[in-house]
Amino acid sequence: MVAVEETDGLVVLRYLGPPLPGDEAAYLDALERIGARTSPFALILVFGGIGKLSPAGERAQNLWFKRTRAGLDRLCRGLVIVRPGFTEAGADVFRRLWRFPIRIAPDEAAARSAVQEFSA
Repeated sequence: MVAVEETDGLVVLRYLGPPLPGDEAAYLDALERIGARTSPFALILVFGGIGKLSPAGERAQNLWFKRTRAGLDRLCRGLVIVRPGFTEAGADVFRRLWRFPIRIAPDEAAARSAVQEFSA
């Protein structure tokens, strides 16, 4: 299941399993929506039970990272990632991509609390 929630300068992208047909395309479409934003926002990514993207999906995601880097650096106030087993080493990969703050949270409630520091 892929869902995007956009409210009051906060974007929450959920990509949760079990994977269903069309989820990868919906995820990539959601990334495009996020990359097309024109106003400042904070971002929460909630991942779980989805497995890996296909090789084509990985390529598309990597191209999106490159294509939207400058815009996200300008507009995104910070990112909180919720993903079972995700570590600071994993977050460091994202920190090399972007200049905004990146945090890890154990669940969405904690992520919503952590994202408040980006708007303070």
